[in-house]
Amino acid sequence: MLHIVLSTLSAVAYGVAPLIYRPALHCTSQFRAMSIFSLYSIFLGLLLPWKEINPVGVVEVVAAALLGGVAGSWLYVTSIKVGGASVGNISSSLYIALLPVVAGKYNLLPGALLVLMGLALASTRDSGSKRGALYGVLAAFVWTASINFYAAGVGVLGPGGSLFVRGLTVFLVTYLLGLGRGICRIGRLAAGGFVDTFLGFGAYTLAISYGDYVVATLIMSTYPLVTALLEKPFKWRRAAGAAVSTTGLVLVALSE
Repeated sequence: MLHIVLSTLSAVAYGVAPLIYRPALHCTSQFRAMSIFSLYSIFLGLLLPWKEINPVGVVEVVAAALLGGVAGSWLYVTSIKVGGASVGNISSSLYIALLPVVAGKYNLLPGALLVLMGLALASTRDSGSKRGALYGVLAAFVWTASINFYAAGVGVLGPGGSLFVRGLTVFLVTYLLGLGRGICRIGRLAAGGFVDTFLGFGAYTLAISYGDYVVATLIMSTYPLVTALLEKPFKWRRAAGAAVSTTGLVLVALSE
C-alpha cells in the first residue's frame, strides 16, 4: 500500500513541476537545468537508507542515469520546451506501454494504441506540438531501458545509494555539457527541481524499493493528466488526450 501512496505523490509532483520550471527554459540550457535538478537527487540520497555499495548495482544505476537521467531527460525537457508541458508529458508517457511490450507481452498492445491515440488527440493543432511530441516519444524509448536498469539498481543499492549515484552521474555529465550555456530565473529552476526531483523522483524511487516497479511506474505515469488539467489556457482537447492516455495505461496494467 505504501508504494501506491508514494507513486501517487510522484505523479502529482511530476505533473505540477513543468508548470513551475518551463518559463525558465526559454532562457536556460536544458543541461544547466538538469544539473540543478540532479543536486536534489544527491542530497536526498544522503538522507535515505543504503543497502550496500555493490559494483553491479553501481553500473546499473550509472547506465540508467546516462540513458534516462541525461539522454532521456534532455529529450523530455526539450519536448516540454518545444511542445508545451502537456504534449511533453503525454508523448513521453509511451514508455509505460513499451515496458511490457519489450518483454514480449503483445497482449498489451491495445493499451499502447490508446496511449498513442491520446498523444495524437492532445498534440493536434498545437503550435510546435508535433516536433515536441517526437522528442517525447524518443524519450519514452530511452526511458524504457533506463527504468529496467534503475529498478535493478535500487534492488541492490537501496533508495539512498541509487539516488546518490544517479544524481552524481547526471550532475557531472550535464555540468560539463552545460558549461558556457545560458541560465536564468534560477528561483523557478530551483522550485521546479525540488518538486520534480526531490519530491517526484524521490517518491518514485522509494515506491519501487517497497513494491513492484511496474505497478509503481504505472501509477506515476498518470502525471500527464495532472499537467493537462492545470496548464493554462485550459483546453478540453488536452484533458481528453491525457484521459485517453491514462485509460490506455490502466488497460496495460490490467492486461499484464
